[in-house]
Amino acid sequence: MNIGILDDHELIRVGVIGVLYDTPHSVTISVACAEDLFAALEQGTPCDLLLLDILMPGTNGFEVAKRMRTEFPEIKIIVLSVDTKEYVITQLMQIGIDGFISKNGPLEEVRLAIDSVAEGVPFYGRDLAVLVRDIVDAQLNKKSSALLTKRELEIIEACCAGLLGKEIADKFHISLRAVNSHKTNIFNKLGISSSVEMVRFALEHGII
Repeated sequence: MNIGILDDHELIRVGVIGVLYDTPHSVTISVACAEDLFAALEQGTPCDLLLLDILMPGTNGFEVAKRMRTEFPEIKIIVLSVDTKEYVITQLMQIGIDGFISKNGPLEEVRLAIDSVAEGVPFYGRDLAVLVRDIVDAQLNKKSSALLTKRELEIIEACCAGLLGKEIADKFHISLRAVNSHKTNIFNKLGISSSVEMVRFALEHGII
C-alpha cells in the first residue's frame, strides 16, 4: 500500500513512518496541511490509503474526509486522532471512513489497521470496540424503524406481547391473510425468516 499521512504534528508523522519501516507499505505523502495533501494527489503522487488527523489548523479532518470521498473515493481513510467522542466517530462513519485509531492507543495498531483495511476489513482500535458497536446498533435501530410502517410496528409489538395470528387479526380488525402478509413484509425488510427471529430482533434492537 502507498500510504499518505496528514497530521500537523511532525512527531506523529515520523513515528508512523518508523512503524512502517519494515513492512511492505511505503509512505509516499507526509504533510502537515490539507493544501499540501491535495496538491500532491492532484500531481499524481500514488496513495492507496490516507492516515488522517482530525484536529488541525485550517481545514480540519472532517472537511478533508468529505473532499476525499468526492474527489478520490478509491483512497481508503483511517483516522488517527485523540478525539474519540461518540459524535465524532459517528460523523466520520457517516462520511465513510475505513477505520479509526486513538492516538492514545499502542503505535502497533497503526500497522494492524493498515493491514486490516488493505484486506477490505474496517478497523477500529481495541479501546473503541464497544463504542463503535453501540453506534452501529443505534444506526441499525434507526434504519430498521424507518423501514417499517406503523402497522408493521404494531404487528411486531403484538407478537412480542405473545398474540397469535388470529388474535392479532381481531385486535386490529383485519384478516388473518393481511396479518401474514404484513409479517412477510417485515421478514423481508429485516432479513429474517420467522416470528421468533422477529421478536428477538425487535427486543435486541429496541424497535418497539
